[in-house]
Amino acid sequence: MDKQEFIETHPEYGYNGTIDEIYQNEFINHYPSDRIYLDHAGTTLYSQSQLDAHFHQLRTSTLNNPHSEQEDSKSLLLIQECMELILSIFETSGRYYSIIFTLNATHACQLLSTLFPFSSQSEYAYMIDSHNSLIGIRQQVKLKGGSFSIISHPLQIYNKQNGSNNNWSFLCMSHSASSPLPNVESNDPYYCLFATPAENNFNGLRSPLDELVRPFINTRDNQLKDFPIPVHCGPSKTCHWLTLVDCAKYLSTKPFSLSLYPVDFVVLSFYKIFGYPTGLGALIIRNESLKLLNKENYFGGGSVEYVSPYDDSRVEYKSGINGFIHGTIPFTTILSLHQGFQLITNKLSYKSISLHTQCLIDYCRNEMLKLNYSNGQRLCLFYDARSNLLIENGYSYGPILNFNLFNIYGQFISCRLIHRIATNHNIILRVGTFCTPGASQAYLGSSKSFENNHECRRGLFCGTNADGDDVLDSGRQPLGSIRLSLGWMSRYEDIQCWIHFLRQVILQGIGIASQLTSSVPIDNRCDEEKNLILTHIYIYPIKSCASILVKEWPLTSMSFLYDREWMVMDQNLNPLTLKRLPALSQIKPSINSEKNQLILNATNHRSFIIEINNDSTMIKSTVNLNDGITCHVYGGEIEQWLTKVLGIYATLARRTNDSQMTLANEGAFLLVNEESVRQIRSNLNEKITHERFRPNLVVDKQYVNESYSAYSEDSWKRLVILNESDIELKVIGLCQRCTVVNVDPSTGKNQSHLFTRLQTQRREMDTLRANFGILLNLSKTYENAMIHVGDQIQIVK
Repeated sequence: MDKQEFIETHPEYGYNGTIDEIYQNEFINHYPSDRIYLDHAGTTLYSQSQLDAHFHQLRTSTLNNPHSEQEDSKSLLLIQECMELILSIFETSGRYYSIIFTLNATHACQLLSTLFPFSSQSEYAYMIDSHNSLIGIRQQVKLKGGSFSIISHPLQIYNKQNGSNNNWSFLCMSHSASSPLPNVESNDPYYCLFATPAENNFNGLRSPLDELVRPFINTRDNQLKDFPIPVHCGPSKTCHWLTLVDCAKYLSTKPFSLSLYPVDFVVLSFYKIFGYPTGLGALIIRNESLKLLNKENYFGGGSVEYVSPYDDSRVEYKSGINGFIHGTIPFTTILSLHQGFQLITNKLSYKSISLHTQCLIDYCRNEMLKLNYSNGQRLCLFYDARSNLLIENGYSYGPILNFNLFNIYGQFISCRLIHRIATNHNIILRVGTFCTPGASQAYLGSSKSFENNHECRRGLFCGTNADGDDVLDSGRQPLGSIRLSLGWMSRYEDIQCWIHFLRQVILQGIGIASQLTSSVPIDNRCDEEKNLILTHIYIYPIKSCASILVKEWPLTSMSFLYDREWMVMDQNLNPLTLKRLPALSQIKPSINSEKNQLILNATNHRSFIIEINNDSTMIKSTVNLNDGITCHVYGGEIEQWLTKVLGIYATLARRTNDSQMTLANEGAFLLVNEESVRQIRSNLNEKITHERFRPNLVVDKQYVNESYSAYSEDSWKRLVILNESDIELKVIGLCQRCTVVNVDPSTGKNQSHLFTRLQTQRREMDTLRANFGILLNLSKTYENAMIHVGDQIQIVK
């Protein structure tokens, strides 16, 4: 469907035809035009008008600390206006609710957990699809000896049709035992807390608040005989339930009415709504509930009228919400919220935002459902239950899709692999479990026993970037999923680019990659073994920096002389790598063998010379790396030079002479076959040379008219470089490739799709490993040995 047809069939799209103009004005100056942003549930994009208005206010106003000013001061008035604006978004006012500003929604949950009057009789109940921030509150009730319960949605939500389809009751999945206490009758009231997300982070499910929250609200005045929520301690004259709603995701595209649902507490993060500022959230508290909270855990500047400095005989807290606000609030940051809401509520409206994002997400899902492989295998499995029956029972979904992708054989493709490939194509989305472990396990089909399995424990959890298998059981059990989420500025073009990516890169590449073997067995013909020659030799004195092309080079007992002997480190003495900082490739070292000097060169900077055999005066400290290698860390002028060249603090470190390993990640030598390079770059519209793979040794056929198999090196066991020393190298494995191959060594720019090609053609079955080249070590020590360009190569089986 082209754009014009889409607009005609979706009149709710685009804010009356202004979306492209809005995007041009608000985002084009600070957001790359070729990047597709589909992670608005993580954070949405901040707008130019909000930044301009906020910084104009800071440039033209003098704002003092609110604690230093009178009640009619400018800072206080602006803050009060901002708080009333926030409360008006919730259809309430300061008469009924108060605000405590926090770092984010998580901090608001943590704060509430310490203020809430939990006791040994208390119960904390939360929905199964709650964010970790809500789940974490249970730690406080446990400390007080209370219990907690996990409430689940009806089974139909998870597409599990056990029993009658008409049974849409909430379920109690688990209840912890409270601490054993003497059985003492008491008429003293105690307090329990129920928490739910208004919209969950996993798939955007929005619960029916009338059925889920309203019953708790109604118990304030009336005792319900048949309480519909399966908590352990039902509401009574002594058991009082309060309610907490997590609105962090919900508020990005839809308002929450505290007039309609006057819950006791709301938590939110403002960056979820308009991207800026980060580090600012809020805990909104019903004024009637303030008197129940425990303000005596702590006091600080601003929360007390007077304290006795000598003993605790006198502490006078401020009244109302002010007794809970310790220290100076971030008043300049808070004022930026006013400009953010101006765009959301004045130029647009929550109603138009909701309609706009909903039509886009529905269109995206429908287009994805149409995608199939040539054998009829569907591409997508969605983790939701969108249906008319669901809507009739009060449920709905926000603008989020959660799913996994199949390959052509019906096996799940690693979600982490999809994330890498999407990033390689400038598409930003998120994979994992999204800090919602209950929803993830419910939809992915795992269980508590599965959770304790070793394979799962080393798999995919929220926030991890470590490599590992995230699909188990021969491709049938995923440990994570893919989340695509939209924001108010999402456009038709974003969806089209995503669908194009799925068609061209997944359906025609990654999804059928398992048909291709990861290696080609070597041919038994003798001429292939005898007619290979060494065409290029490279050394990399500084790890991750540019190479030096040489005609011949001496060996040490481990590797090439000076190869990966130095490395660049950051202020925390962690190695800086090409993946983290592609600009390293533009530091071009050279070696003056006659003077024993390492010379560092960079465009528009003077050269820096290091005396290789006389660098002791440069050493300022020593560091032990995780792999057991010890390095001397340089200080002084080299720090200044590298920091100026790279734009961040950096220094140089050199491995010590007694280290038994080089700074190479694995093998001492990396060999690349030129025939394999020709194969991998075929039909790839890029200039790809063997330098992309950062080899030490490059081999090729000796005669142009010869032909032999690409990737034959995969099955080599040993090889001999035929010269005066006949140097034997043993193969220790294939070289696993990462996105560094996308970095053009001549420019330092990352604009290639080579990594995607490797994942398509060179990925091992059921893993994230895409291999290219072989890793080698010396079979023994060679005295005074050299390797030369032109040396013949003999393969030993």
